[in-house]
Amino acid sequence: MNEENISIISAFFSRISQFFNEFSWQDIKEVSLSSITSFSENYENILKPALNETIYMSLMAVLFGFLLAIIPGILLAIWDKNGIKENKIAYSILDFITNILRAFPFLILIVVLLPLSKIIVGTSIGTNAAIVPLAIGIAPYLAKMLESAFKEIDKGIIEAAKSYGASNIQIIFKVIFSEALPAIISGITLTLIFTIGFSALAGTVGGGGLGDVAIRYGYERFNKEVMIQTVVILLILVQLVQILGNLFYTWAKNSKTTYIIATLLILLGVSIVININNDENFFWQAIIFILFLGSLLYKGFKK
Repeated sequence: MNEENISIISAFFSRISQFFNEFSWQDIKEVSLSSITSFSENYENILKPALNETIYMSLMAVLFGFLLAIIPGILLAIWDKNGIKENKIAYSILDFITNILRAFPFLILIVVLLPLSKIIVGTSIGTNAAIVPLAIGIAPYLAKMLESAFKEIDKGIIEAAKSYGASNIQIIFKVIFSEALPAIISGITLTLIFTIGFSALAGTVGGGGLGDVAIRYGYERFNKEVMIQTVVILLILVQLVQILGNLFYTWAKNSKTTYIIATLLILLGVSIVININNDENFFWQAIIFILFLGSLLYKGFKK
């Protein structure tokens, strides 16, 4: 483990706190005004690329984290008491492992998994390298979220499906997932919000994004304007994620999943255009775009 990286991470919040403690009220007024006037230039040169990296890291981490969490989440739900295939021993073991992983400090997890990032993506720095620890770090949270969402389903619906002769696989994917979709969307929204915060921390060890900008351009160069602009952008980004999450939740409650897929398709299309010059980001986003498009077409043909 790289001791230098650990020291950087452990000192992150204290450094930021010390940075802002040097402000006086007069400083805050002056810096706020200069932040507004310098925003346009800083956004084009520094903040816009970092924002794109943060969005890319967060979305990819949640996507791959969700894929890692699906099987454990399903198993936790079906093995639990009153599950469709109760298994107390297996549930206790899997629940214990999940809770241990959730309790693991994320700041340390980033550094521990840097060698794994190098094996998977070929490098231990950059946005793609940061996705590996982000995805693994949030997967246990998503697994417990899925378990909770599945448990909220009315048992009568599951019993009705059994009475019609549905197999366990059919119950899981055609009944449980469908009924739990609003709760899943709500959980993913919350996960994406704190993943954005985690991605900022990943910037302290070369992960890129707004966290990297805040340290390199804000703290180390004593540029208070960049620091404030970075914080404001993160706040706005979190609010937008919450608004979209609430919208998707409402659509899911009204069984309008087609709208959700179509909206995600549009957002991914915009993201692809933004990152068209970034070969790595463009490739992965194009793949996801195709998957969502396939889902939308499949749903249309199924009707």
